[in-house]
Amino acid sequence: MFAKKECVKTKLCPFSLGIALGVASGLFLMLFAWAGHLWHYGLPLISQIATIFYGYAPTVLGGLYGALWGLLEGFIFGFIVALVYDFCICCCCTKTSMCNDKDMKIK
Repeated sequence: MFAKKECVKTKLCPFSLGIALGVASGLFLMLFAWAGHLWHYGLPLISQIATIFYGYAPTVLGGLYGALWGLLEGFIFGFIVALVYDFCICCCCTKTSMCNDKDMKIK
């Protein structure tokens, strides 16, 4: 008779998103500190970031500290974002909500 429609809910893995954002943030902070060391690029911004992250400076060692801090804060941020996303996706696409046809799966 009638096909029953159900929304496809794709959840994120909090650990995976945390690692991905942590690595990206760590690489950015490390390369930014090294760019400041080599080319004196962004030194005022590096000094502002250094007020938050202990050990961060426009040096080679400061870049490594930045990589560790970026990994930590990026992991925490990505983990929390994935948890919030997973919570919100559970609240959406109920029987009364309006899902578009791309989000619908016919069983």
